Amino acid sequence: MPDTAREIRRVALVTGSAGGIMRGVCVSLARHGFAIAVNYRPARREADDTLAAIRAAGGAAEAFAADVTDPAQADGLVNAAHRHFDRLDVVVCGVGPLLVKDTIETSIDEFRRLLEGNLSSVFYTLKPALPIFRSQRWGRVIAFGMTGSEAAMGERHYAAYAAAKAGVVALVRSLALEEGPNGITCNIVSPGDIRDKDADRATSMQRSDYRNPTMRSGSWEDVGDAVSFLASENASFVNGAVLAVNGGWQGFFAKYARWP
Repeated sequence: MPDTAREIRRVALVTGSAGGIMRGVCVSLARHGFAIAVNYRPARREADDTLAAIRAAGGAAEAFAADVTDPAQADGLVNAAHRHFDRLDVVVCGVGPLLVKDTIETSIDEFRRLLEGNLSSVFYTLKPALPIFRSQRWGRVIAFGMTGSEAAMGERHYAAYAAAKAGVVALVRSLALEEGPNGITCNIVSPGDIRDKDADRATSMQRSDYRNPTMRSGSWEDVGDAVSFLASENASFVNGAVLAVNGGWQGFFAKYARWP
């Protein structure tokens, strides 16, 4: 990040960041000079672990409890983070529950939870953030899809999840068209199969048993550094993009292919 941006100390709110890949995203952003608003819904202890990881990386951070599938709580989260840091520059929508189940076996409540968690939560969180971004003529929106969601590709056993992620892509790309003139960029990161959420890049590069063209597993660092790029000044001309972080994996059935 340029020195001028470091002096400003931009602030990123990362939803669903008490653990998993989103904890790593927070660490990557902190390494690039961002202060982090950590969002958690489960036990505070997990959020404290994220805070410790951010501070170990030299970042400033505070944790905020909120269930972003509730519009009122999402609104309160954005405003609390803005008040605490006296600014808000980036929103990373990281909440995204996964369900692996055939459509015929998926209950109505499960389908609703998948849509609320993956799609509605993005809208609920961005609704109060966009006026803040507009007022400062600068903002970054980053949400998460899945491999193939930019083309609304279906996946066996993932119907609800795939539908929700395709909706996220359509929502964020629409925002890119609407908010680009206001100095706001809106992009998607689509991770591939990253099974060990705690493995960094060096660790993942030691494994060669994954069937994708790079022949290694992905890591939180791969995803986090992609997010950090999209959040940076250097990505000011990247808008409405879907950045695949998947080692060249092109879809569900591609993972069963064999590379030499």
